[in-house]
Amino acid sequence: MATEMTRLRLFAVLGPLLAWLYCIAFLAARTDGPIFEDGRYWLPSFLVCYAFSILPMLFTAWVDRRLSDRWWRSLACGLAGFGIAFVLYYGLTHEGPSAAEHAKTFQQDWFYVGLVWGLPAVVCSWVMGLTNPRESVDA
Repeated sequence: MATEMTRLRLFAVLGPLLAWLYCIAFLAARTDGPIFEDGRYWLPSFLVCYAFSILPMLFTAWVDRRLSDRWWRSLACGLAGFGIAFVLYYGLTHEGPSAAEHAKTFQQDWFYVGLVWGLPAVVCSWVMGLTNPRESVDA
C-alpha cells in the first residue's frame, strides 16, 4: 500500500513538472524571441500544464503498477503517455474550421507533442523502479 501511494505521488508530482519543462524547452526551440514577454505567465503556464497532465500521468502510473514485475514497464509507460498525447493532439487539431491549417502543423509536430507525456512517463517509471528495487526485474 505504501508503494502505491509513493507511485501515485511520484507520477502526480514529477510527471507534470517534467511535462512542463519539456513544453518550455520545445517552445524555446521553436520561437526566436523570449517565450513569454511578461514574467507573470510562467506560473499560469505551469498550472495549465499540470491540469492537463495529471490524468495522463495517473493513467501511466496505473500502467506502471500493472507491469511492475516486467523489465519493459518503462517502455510501456512511455508508449502509453505518447499514445495519449498523440490521440488528444490529433483530436484537437483535426476539428473545427481551421482543421486543414492545423493538419499541416500536426504533420510537423506530432512526434514532439507525443513526447510531452511519453518522456515523463518513462522517467517516472524508471525512478519508481529505482526507489523500489523489489519491483525491478533483471533482464
